[in-house]
Amino acid sequence: MRSKVIGLGKLMRLEKPIGTLLLLWPTLSSFFILKNGSPTIELVIIFCIGTFLMRSAGCVINDYWDRDFDGKVQRTLSRPLVTGQVTPGEALILFVFLISLSAFLLTWTNKLTFYLAFGGFLVTCFYPLTKRFFKIPQIFLGLAFSWGILMVSTAELEKISTLSLIIFSACFCWIVAYDSAYAMSDKEDDLTIGLLSSAITFGKFTPKVILIFHLLSLGLWTLCGYIENLNKFFYLSICICLILVYSQFQLVKDCNREKCFLAFKRNNWIGAIIFLGSVLATVY
Repeated sequence: MRSKVIGLGKLMRLEKPIGTLLLLWPTLSSFFILKNGSPTIELVIIFCIGTFLMRSAGCVINDYWDRDFDGKVQRTLSRPLVTGQVTPGEALILFVFLISLSAFLLTWTNKLTFYLAFGGFLVTCFYPLTKRFFKIPQIFLGLAFSWGILMVSTAELEKISTLSLIIFSACFCWIVAYDSAYAMSDKEDDLTIGLLSSAITFGKFTPKVILIFHLLSLGLWTLCGYIENLNKFFYLSICICLILVYSQFQLVKDCNREKCFLAFKRNNWIGAIIFLGSVLATVY
């Protein structure tokens, strides 16, 4: 039983919280910007729990769809569905359980948010399959990971505002950038097993593509600051992120697998700094 519980925890990536944080930072930033520093605390708590549950569910369904591929990749050889620590049936039960808990949380929101969440659920389920036929599956991950921002808008404002669409776009560009760095670290394995990614599609131009998407993201965040007349703290956070983006470009430009993965992980700092800037710019 203990081994089974550990396996289910690994399936949810409990030992790798960075995925949850990468989802959470822009979601929390949108709360503060859209509500001018006065988010509804109950909704913030609901979205924090929901983010954890949906990220976990996304990892479970990803591993379920990829279970026949993961055994051929060194990095994923120890995943529970590959080792047999968890069966495919148990993975599906866990997925349904996590989705059910997420749906229950939506009872504290409104109908529009519930309907939007259903769309996000479909994108989350569909994303892992896109690696088989779509040349840039990172686009679908960008949609899935940015979806919470639109839900924040409907939950807090009961509509999808223009500002929320700009934040959504900023988050989307950021996700495409950091997941492309992640894809660079997996490029050789993906080529071997026949999966697609932006790193394969863009080839030697991938580092420049990553830089462009990072700059587009920061440009859109800057536009948010201009529209909302945010104070200097927000622009300071953008400037710090520019330095971090340059540092990441230095890591990925040589296409070294380990350095590309390190660049991916350092995006946690970008998300955290944007969030801190959003708080300081709207509360003070």
